[in-house]
Amino acid sequence: MRMDDGDSLDPAWIKQETPNIVWPELRVFALPETASTNDEALQLARHGAPEGTLVIAECQTAGRGRKGRRWISPPGCGLYFSLILRPDQPVHSWVLLTHVAAIALANTFAELSREGRIPRGLEVELKWPNDVLLFGKKAAGILLETASRGGAPTAAVVGVGINVHPMAFPPELADQATCVSAAAGAAVSRGRILVRFLFHFQIGYLQFLRGDAKGILAQWKSMSHMWNNTPVWIIENGQARPAVTCGLTDNGALLVRTEQGTRETILAADVSIRRLERGEG
Repeated sequence: MRMDDGDSLDPAWIKQETPNIVWPELRVFALPETASTNDEALQLARHGAPEGTLVIAECQTAGRGRKGRRWISPPGCGLYFSLILRPDQPVHSWVLLTHVAAIALANTFAELSREGRIPRGLEVELKWPNDVLLFGKKAAGILLETASRGGAPTAAVVGVGINVHPMAFPPELADQATCVSAAAGAAVSRGRILVRFLFHFQIGYLQFLRGDAKGILAQWKSMSHMWNNTPVWIIENGQARPAVTCGLTDNGALLVRTEQGTRETILAADVSIRRLERGEG
């Protein structure tokens, strides 16, 4: 596959460079600006857009992450896209598509390192439930939503935001966020990241369609250290309480052990890694 020397997101080039492993054809809607690529994709899904429909924007005016948090999306600095899927699997298992996307991003970054196209190899870590870290700082996030008809989910939309170039996030977040180019020590093509993600995602999606949840979770675990025996804060309704992670459920929810010794399943709460004070633990 030839390397895209530029940084444009040309729909024809994206289609040409992305193999159609799962869907018959990749349909690309490229927008100069939109409120949210997920909103655009959900609307298209409700009107019957097929699996393999990709919505990508140069910038978002109302990009969002989990729990409606704002995802800052300045033009030309990142990748902001959403993919429509119509998986023939039980709806309760669709949450694993977040893990599939995270693994695909990790594999994409690892591929850049293996190929020697960047001067600095990327240290990738997955943070439950939907973040991809480079050298311990957030570089990408994933938002899974569903489109419904008559109250029944008919499509899944996987939204991805990636900080690719400097200025992708405000300076006040520099202690917790990074971008791919800064982490790699050289400018990285947004187009290349996108087409390699779409390749790796389809490989994982085939695994999902086969019902191989155990295989998906095993891969995710191999790319994360926080899923087992890691002190964390569980943050709900503005309150933080300590716990220690102790595994994942079959659908990828986080299992924790509380200070009282009980085991809980965390589905939607925020989780942050807890730095142990001297003498604790």
